[in-house]
Amino acid sequence: MELQQLRFFLAAAELESFTRGAKRAFVSQPALSASIAKLEAEVGVKLFTRNKRNVVLTPAGRMFLKRARRIVDECVQAKDELKHHDVQRMLRLGVVNTVSVALVARLIEQYRRENPATRLRVIDGTEAEMERLERDGRIDMALTLLHEKPPGGRRFDLSQPLFAEPYVIAIASGHPLSQSTSLKLEDLEGEPFIARSHCEFRRVMQTLLRSKGLHLDVAYVTDQDARALALVEAGVGFAIIPEHYTSSGIVKRPLLDATAQRSIGFEWGDSENREEVDQFVAFARTARWP
Repeated sequence: MELQQLRFFLAAAELESFTRGAKRAFVSQPALSASIAKLEAEVGVKLFTRNKRNVVLTPAGRMFLKRARRIVDECVQAKDELKHHDVQRMLRLGVVNTVSVALVARLIEQYRRENPATRLRVIDGTEAEMERLERDGRIDMALTLLHEKPPGGRRFDLSQPLFAEPYVIAIASGHPLSQSTSLKLEDLEGEPFIARSHCEFRRVMQTLLRSKGLHLDVAYVTDQDARALALVEAGVGFAIIPEHYTSSGIVKRPLLDATAQRSIGFEWGDSENREEVDQFVAFARTARWP
C-alpha cells in the first residue's frame, strides 16, 4: 500500500467519481482506476461500487475512508514538521532602557548559550515605546516596569515580577557627600545635577522639589545611562539612578525623601511565539537578579 494510492482513493471517494477524482489528483482516469484496483487487490475487498453515473463506497470503503484520511493527514503534518525542522524559531524581546545594559547583556548571553535553536531579537526603548511596540505587534514580550493597575485594552495581559528596587543618589567616590550614609534633597541643592531625560522617577522628584520649595542645578541632560554614570564618575555632578546600576568610580546613597520603589518584570500575551515566551520566562526566573 502506497501513499499515492491512498490519495487517489480519497480523491475518488470524496468526489464519487473516478473522472473527477483523476482531475483533482492530476492523473489520467485510467491511471487512477488502475491504482484503486491494485489497492483493492492488496486489501482483499471491494472499496467502491461502480455504475455508469458514479462510484459509491462500499461498507468496507466507508470504514477505510476514515483510516485513509488519518494516514494522509499524518503524512502531511510530518512533512511540514520536517520542512520547518531547521528553521530557527524567533523571540522578539522589548527591554525598557532604564534596565542596565550589564544586566540585560548577562541575561541575553546566558539564554542564547543555553537555547541555540531560538533566535533572540532585542529592541530597547522607553516605557512609552515598549507600549507602542506591544500595540503594533512588533514584540512578543517586554522586560519593563510593572504597574499595580496597568491600563486596560492592552495585548500584554500577563506578567512576571523579577525584582523591585528604589532610586538612589549616585555621586563620585571622592565627592564630600560620599561620606554620608544617606542624603536628603536639601543636601543636594546647588550641586550640579546630571538629568536622565528618560527617568521614570522625574515626576516624583519634581513633585517633591515643589513641595519643599527646592530646585536642582541641572548641569547636563542625557538619555544615555552609560554617559550619565561616566559624567558622575568624572565629578561633573550627581544623578538619580535605579539602585542596580553600578560603576567603579561612584557610590550610591539612599534618598531619605523618597522611599518609593519600582518593580521590574516581564509582560506578555498570546502570540504565535508563546512557546518561546514561556520558555524565556521560565529561564529568567532561574537567573540571578538584584
